[in-house]
Amino acid sequence: SRADDPRRVVEQINEAVRYSPVSARYKVYILDEVHMLSTPAFNALLKTLEEPPPHVKFVFATTEIRKVPITILSRCQRFDFKLISTVRLAEHLEGILKTEKIKATPDAVRLIARQAAGSVRDGLSLLDQAIAYVAPETLTAEVTADVLGVADRRLLVELAGAALDRDAATALRLIARA
Repeated sequence: SRADDPRRVVEQINEAVRYSPVSARYKVYILDEVHMLSTPAFNALLKTLEEPPPHVKFVFATTEIRKVPITILSRCQRFDFKLISTVRLAEHLEGILKTEKIKATPDAVRLIARQAAGSVRDGLSLLDQAIAYVAPETLTAEVTADVLGVADRRLLVELAGAALDRDAATALRLIARA
């Protein structure tokens, strides 16, 4: 259930947890961005968390754990998810591309994985953007860089070299090329 008033949502949950599930073993309540709940909403949820019915499971997701009251945290089993490596993310994206029969160069996939900075969700969003731009053609690193607004690393290295050499003419040519 979605509502503008978090306290009302918690009241609905507290009411609904009393009843056993109809066709499943558990009722699972997922509260995304749980840190957005107000203090009164957390307080309303506390009683249910202290003595949850055996048929109820809660999943709280947040990117700002420090905003969740300690009274709530102390009643939860906590799992902290970490960012994944660029290599592992690239492998995951390549698997998706293979399953979907979409052609992409390895450089394009690595660029997307690097830009996602360890976030699978961001990697999938960036991959969707790039595919939408180029489909049905092969996704290349050049097109990916254009779509994502990413500078070519070689160009950056050359520009840094020109700056270190105090070669303004070369630096300006590289900037114009970019």
